[in-house]
Amino acid sequence: MLRFIPAIRPSQRHLVLAAGLLILAIILGGGGTPNPSTEVWLEMLAGLLILNWLWLPGPLRKPADPALWLLALIVVAIPLLQLVPLPPQLWQALPGGEVRAAALELIDREDSWQPFTESAPRTLASLLSLLPPLALMLMAGSLARPDRQMLLGIAAGLALLSAVLGAFQLAGGSSAFHLYSTSHPGVVVGFQANRNAEADILLIGVLALAAFVAGHVPPQRRPGVESIWRNGWLVGGIALLLVLATVLTASRTGIALLLPVLVAGWAILALDRRTNWKGRGPAIAAGILAAIAGVLFLVRHNVVLQRVAERFDFSGDGREGLWRDTLYAIGQHWPFGTGMGTFVPTFIALEPLEAVNASVPNRAHNDYLELLLEAGIFGAVALLLASGLVLFMAWRSWRRAREWRPQIAFGLSVLALIAVHSIVDYPLRSMSLACLAGLAVGMFARSPKISDPAASQTRH
Repeated sequence: MLRFIPAIRPSQRHLVLAAGLLILAIILGGGGTPNPSTEVWLEMLAGLLILNWLWLPGPLRKPADPALWLLALIVVAIPLLQLVPLPPQLWQALPGGEVRAAALELIDREDSWQPFTESAPRTLASLLSLLPPLALMLMAGSLARPDRQMLLGIAAGLALLSAVLGAFQLAGGSSAFHLYSTSHPGVVVGFQANRNAEADILLIGVLALAAFVAGHVPPQRRPGVESIWRNGWLVGGIALLLVLATVLTASRTGIALLLPVLVAGWAILALDRRTNWKGRGPAIAAGILAAIAGVLFLVRHNVVLQRVAERFDFSGDGREGLWRDTLYAIGQHWPFGTGMGTFVPTFIALEPLEAVNASVPNRAHNDYLELLLEAGIFGAVALLLASGLVLFMAWRSWRRAREWRPQIAFGLSVLALIAVHSIVDYPLRSMSLACLAGLAVGMFARSPKISDPAASQTRH
């Protein structure tokens, strides 16, 4: 156990646990709904890491920032309350309650106490899926800022490894080197099953790389190592690999977000007062954009790139029909919703006959609409409260921790990326991306006061 390794400082032991959870989240959390087995393993391993975290001595066992605890409470409140049993007079009065009562009447249970949600197992699964991202958020928020900096480096490294794995997937063809039996074939998916989630992983890797390079370096690192990361060619080369891998995911939204992410990455580098990234940033971005232009020029002669280009034909997209039918379902269950995780059975029951076919829509492809369907007005209120609290934490950290602004800019950029992509997809339904969102929020927390001077460079 980490407690009995004398070579590791107490604060570093907590860092090892947080890093372990981040690595496990990226590798095991990308299966999504069609591949639930790895997510179950991630939840169990996250529980073990939490127990080890609490067992280790020291002040880092819980975050010093109460705002993190309040945010975690807001996130888990809805699925928890939806699992509370209600008397028959209450749940039968809910929109759609008469249908449930008619079904339970077949087994003489129409007068039994039932939870608010229409599917307790699905809502319980949704609640358990919150364990890894909330754990990583609280862990990151408990660490000193130099240790959080190391987590950014690990996140960038994992994105790079995912891109390398994607190269093997393209070279192997078909389902070679794919971690999941159900995944998008013929494109880069890396550690994920979904190309859109992989695109977000790679884009977040670009932001993490910029924040890691621009941030302060822990004192134990040698100046020679630090000078390597000040090399614009190295930073630009890694960023270029991540950008090209993003293009090869064939994720339309991911490709559309490339330019905003590159601008955000340059802005993060510009926050570094020790290196003149303001002068180098435009050159790096121009080189990356020139490489993308070269890739687009080669589309005619490359089968993979032709497949990417064909993805921008929106004629058979089908999202508009999903959104329209989801809005209708929301109206049928407004304002209380149907329960977290119940989108599929609710949507199928209300899907118009002309839209029925052999495929099963597993998501609304708009996380805001799906939240309104599953949580109703309570989900909207919770989203507003959580967003306001996160923005307050970011503003407070931006004012108080000036030398660590690259970390805060990284967190804001990641959350903005996920928020935009959620309009047309469901990034937070990937545990990998949910954990990265938790890491981003953890960057806003107040850093703990640690007595070990080697463990921290700042007291805020």
